[in-house]
Amino acid sequence: MQEPKKKHHAAFQGVGRTLGSSSTSATPEETSSTSPLNTAPNPSPGPVVDESLPSTSIQLRLAVGTRMVARFNLHNTVGDIRSFIDVSRPKSATIYQLQMMEFPPKLLVDPTQTVEQAGLANSVVIQKF
Repeated sequence: MQEPKKKHHAAFQGVGRTLGSSSTSATPEETSSTSPLNTAPNPSPGPVVDESLPSTSIQLRLAVGTRMVARFNLHNTVGDIRSFIDVSRPKSATIYQLQMMEFPPKLLVDPTQTVEQAGLANSVVIQKF
């Protein structure tokens, strides 16, 4: 009996294309500079975190599928979180709801509620359209 030949698989060596791009030819330099859709944008100006005061990280899961982690002081408000999202994604819809990722999901409707009052320290906040 003969041994079956083992197939040699080569890694993909083509170039990537961005969906919806008007360009029909892309060079490797162009594709390597574009970021994947599910990554966070470059750091954007958010609330200034005072390191001398208690602070926390909050993971933000946006409706478009991206995730961002931002630092906030415990005295920052739900409105500050909304402002951070709006500044980070200026071209996205501004009519949305924020909710905590828990069961059952808790809507964050009071923009004046602090991160500490809302129980958002080290939590995940989801954006819903």
